[in-house]
Amino acid sequence: MGINRRWFRISLTMLVLPLIFALAGANGDGDHKETAYRWDIVNITSFNPLTLFEGGLASALANDGSKITFTGHGTFELRESDEVTGGGTWTTYAPDGTTVTGNGTYRVQQLVRFDVAPGVMTAGTVDNIPGAKGDLTDNRAGLLFVRIAYSDGSKGVLVVSCQLDGSPAAIFEGITASKGYTDYWNRLPHITLFHILSQDEKQD
Repeated sequence: MGINRRWFRISLTMLVLPLIFALAGANGDGDHKETAYRWDIVNITSFNPLTLFEGGLASALANDGSKITFTGHGTFELRESDEVTGGGTWTTYAPDGTTVTGNGTYRVQQLVRFDVAPGVMTAGTVDNIPGAKGDLTDNRAGLLFVRIAYSDGSKGVLVVSCQLDGSPAAIFEGITASKGYTDYWNRLPHITLFHILSQDEKQD
């Protein structure tokens, strides 16, 4: 009986220890300390030097050539999918590229996924986006998926992709989006950017 109890205690310890280590890893900082980010559709006011502000436009085309155009920015936390802010405006166009078929605002509802990519900001860039503090080391390349709600009641997913110097060629620069059953999958090149944020820098 004593032997059985001893093996029971050993077996219980073997089951519990991995759970303890797993919880410690989940609650600790680990190796990945970058958890809060801001994303922007960037407005470039000068190319010499490259000067960045918030408030830019980005567009993508659907299969029939119809277009959607976004403005916007927001923040998100990697470990909390609902801890998101942000949004902007949207406008849709007929395949002729000029006839407006809809417009309004959108709000970010949930983080789906974000992956940081290799790449650094071009040296000498003047970064005037709120929270940047002129420190180019806080810039990141990457790929973001967020769920959004449009003001006309439709829903979709916004994809923001940023390529920096040294990023793999497979990374595109710009946005794609879905709206209801329409997928605006064919991006038109526009500048986007991610910044690392501290907790007190998160803002709408």
